[in-house]
Order: sequence, then structure tokens, then C-alpha cells
Amino acid sequence: MPTIRGVRFRLSTALHQVANKLFVPLGGGSIRDIGQEQLGPQAKRALIVYVLHVIPYYVAGKLESAPMLNEHSMYWETAEMVRQLNERGYVVDFYDVHCPESIAWARYEVAFVQSDRLAECPPKLPVKKVFYCTENYWAFQNIAELNRMRAFHQRTGIWVRPERQTRVSFSDEHADHITLLGTPFQQRLYNTRPERHYLDISVAAVPVHVPKNIAVARANYLWLGSGGAVLKGLDLAVEAFLQMPEAHLYIAGAIEREPRLWQWLKPLLDAHPNLHYLGWVDVATPAFAKVANNCLGVVYPSASEGGGGAVAQLLHFGLLPIVTQTATVRAASLGFEIESQEPNEIISAIRQHVRTLLAMPAADLAERSGAVQAYAAAHHTRPAYAASFARLLDHLAL
Repeated sequence: MPTIRGVRFRLSTALHQVANKLFVPLGGGSIRDIGQEQLGPQAKRALIVYVLHVIPYYVAGKLESAPMLNEHSMYWETAEMVRQLNERGYVVDFYDVHCPESIAWARYEVAFVQSDRLAECPPKLPVKKVFYCTENYWAFQNIAELNRMRAFHQRTGIWVRPERQTRVSFSDEHADHITLLGTPFQQRLYNTRPERHYLDISVAAVPVHVPKNIAVARANYLWLGSGGAVLKGLDLAVEAFLQMPEAHLYIAGAIEREPRLWQWLKPLLDAHPNLHYLGWVDVATPAFAKVANNCLGVVYPSASEGGGGAVAQLLHFGLLPIVTQTATVRAASLGFEIESQEPNEIISAIRQHVRTLLAMPAADLAERSGAVQAYAAAHHTRPAYAASFARLLDHLAL
């Protein structure tokens, strides 16, 4: 009879062999039979269709060396999904969202699908179908980005490229369950039949707590975002601060990658000393922590999000949120939520809320900042996500 140590050794060897073949994950493929060496060929099976990129590193036991691990919360979360399913006795087949390979649906007891592929599952199969939803409804987001682009052109005369047009998906119409990372605003356009489950979005890094010097921080605000800066409201934040020279906006994101937007932003950076461009940042570094700790708020007027992961990260620095309702930030009530979706009204509201904070007593700001940090510690960590996903698996009786 094989020993447990021997089984673990063979599992480790097999996983390393798989990872060596797939160690440059470009998306579009699949990794099958994760955990089968340990659990056996007769074990129950689960399907995940999501972003594959870090799974080869996880399979090889080198998750922490994945170069993109801290760039977005989803990367660590995909590995945690696999880990928990293996722990519960499920062999996992993991398909990238762009993988064209056919799926043998009858093999699976449960499927977690982030793409449109739940529509392929024969309805009579006894598969527990979970639409793993990470964004606003596809039509809402695509129209929202185009509307923001049109408004930007009306104000500046510049058309920018659409950066965040998302793929069409009707998986919600075929799902038994739907997961959500944001607020109830996120789920209102999805099919009403699937049962809703809220997950706690994680963050890449939880910083060491540094008491905030309110006298220094109260005039400083931060925008942090990835691609699609017009969708994420950078232009609205900038225009608000152009009219508030007494307040400073720090911009963290690789805006040079969007050259038509950069041609508008660069002259403004040169002309306005209260605009500070940081470029792309690693949120886990001491250099970024120094900037964030010296800010009081995060300004994030996004037109469409599935949970506002950038804001979730900044809450750990005690930054008060000034966000749009469409950014679907759960902690918005600890700061200010802008309900309007009209750009000019958003710009005006940002100015109003920043000036409110500039005038607020230091003791009140310190108390609010502490509440934000406490919320982040309770709801936006990797353990918090793991616990919320485990609750989902419990509910599914897996």
C-alpha cells in the first residue's frame, strides 16, 4: 500500500511536469486533472472557466513566483478556488475564458464559469451551474464606456479608443447560482432566476498600518486604475481637481499605454502643480505605501465595475472613498457615493465632497479613516475571500 508521503511525492512530481509544459501562460488553453494524482481517477469533478494565467504556477507549487500575482485580485482567487475544490475531494479541470476546446459537461458535478459557456451545458444534466460574475452586465458596461468616450470628446474634442468593451455573455440565463463581488447595483440587470451569492473581493497586499497625519493628508487624493482610464473616470477626477488648486490628485496607472488620452493629460500635468503622475505602481511596495498613507481619499468615478478592486486595495490605507454608484464599492457609505451618471454632475460632486473633507475637523477625519481601514481588514483580504468562497461551497453542499 502506498504511503501518504509517497502519494504526495508522486503528486508533486506530476504537477511539476505539467507546469513545466505550461509555464508561460498566454491564455486560451486549459489544464486538466488538477488533483487527480492525489484523489484518484474516480473522484468527483469540478469545472472552472476563468483566467488561467497563474494556474501553472499554482500547480507547480510556485504560486508566489507568478509575475502577475499581485496585479489583480483575480489571480490569487483563481488558485484559491482550485485549492478549496481539491481539498473537498474534487478533481478540477481549468479552462481559460478564451479556450476554444470543447467541454464534456457530463463529467462535472459543479461548474464555475466566468464566460458565456454555461449556455453550452445541456439543461437536463445534473450539473450545479454557477455563473462566476466579476463585472457589471455586459451591455451596461459596453454602453457606459461608449457614453463616457462620447462625453470626453464633447468636452475635449478628442476621441479615445474603447479599452474595456467586454464580451457578450448570457450565462446568467442558464445558471443556478450567480456570484457577485460588488453591490446590489451590479446585479440588477442579470437574470432574476439564479440565486445570488456575494463574495468578498481580495486585495494584492495588506499594508502595515501607519497612523495618518491628517494635517498632511487632508488635501491629498488618489486615483488608482488599470486599462480603460476614461471608463474608470480619470478624466472626470482630473477636471474636478483642475478647479481645486488647493487640493492635490495623485494618479497611479500606466496612462501612456492609452496614447490618445495621454496627449490630453500630459499638458495638464505640466501646467497644474496639483496634479501628480505616478505611472504604473506596485501597490505592495513601500514607495506606494508612502504616497497612499499621505492621502486622505480615493477618487474613483468609474462608469462600470464588478466590485471596485482598486478601491478595495486603497481602503487598507484608510482612504475615504469618493466613488460613483456604478463603481459598486461596498464601503461607499463610509465616504461619499455619487448617484448621477452624468459626467458634468460627477465632476461637480467630486469638488463638493473634496471641499467637505477639507473643511471637516481632524478628529472626525481620523475616525472615518479608521472605520474605512477596519472595513477593509474585515472584508477585503485573501482570508476574507477564502471564507466567502468556502461559504458558497457549503451552500452548494460540495
